[in-house]
Amino acid sequence: MPPHPALPWTLRSIARLERPGGLRSPRVSEPGFEKWHRIRRNLGWRAFVEVLHADLAESFPTPFGFASWTIDPLADLSEAEAEALVRDASTPDQTDASTFLRAAARGLGLPAGGAFSQLPRPLPRERVLELPGSAGRIAAWHVVGQPGLSFHDQFAFVADTDEERALVGLAAVEARANPPTIYTSDALRRAVKQGVRFDRAMGIRGWAPAEALAAELQLDVRWA
Repeated sequence: MPPHPALPWTLRSIARLERPGGLRSPRVSEPGFEKWHRIRRNLGWRAFVEVLHADLAESFPTPFGFASWTIDPLADLSEAEAEALVRDASTPDQTDASTFLRAAARGLGLPAGGAFSQLPRPLPRERVLELPGSAGRIAAWHVVGQPGLSFHDQFAFVADTDEERALVGLAAVEARANPPTIYTSDALRRAVKQGVRFDRAMGIRGWAPAEALAAELQLDVRWA
């Protein structure tokens, strides 16, 4: 089996945190991986992938905490595959948040389009529901580009797959946010029945799961 499709993107996200002025010193992006070679003893590349994620799982559990994934991405990962993933992620990435998340969406099989600039800007007091498929990209676009909004306080997300949850997590990393609120579609149905309400709902037009859920729950959605 090929590596889990989220692994290339979580590793690239880690490397982005290591850019000058970022949150951590170089590990993935360190030339020659010198620090890892000094401390690894008999550990291999697969262990390096595990350590890189574990080091950030407390701060950003959604993308980096493997315990929350439905499939263990390390279970069938070979040493050669792990090395290739790390070396690929070590290539410098200077793209902005929107460009990175759009590429990640494409790599994860999620919709990569959306005219986010046409969406209304949420007010700081509003709670916004982001429907399946966009997976945090709408929230990140608003929060990173418009000061005064909070990714984790104002936005909630619907995600039913590891790929969607991973992308929500990557968006949270780009926004430097606390762990996001994520519903499955079933959990959202229960929450709505219990009286949970949102001021706005947003999603990407043409993504069937989002459109079906919006119709079922009779949500007034602004589509990108």
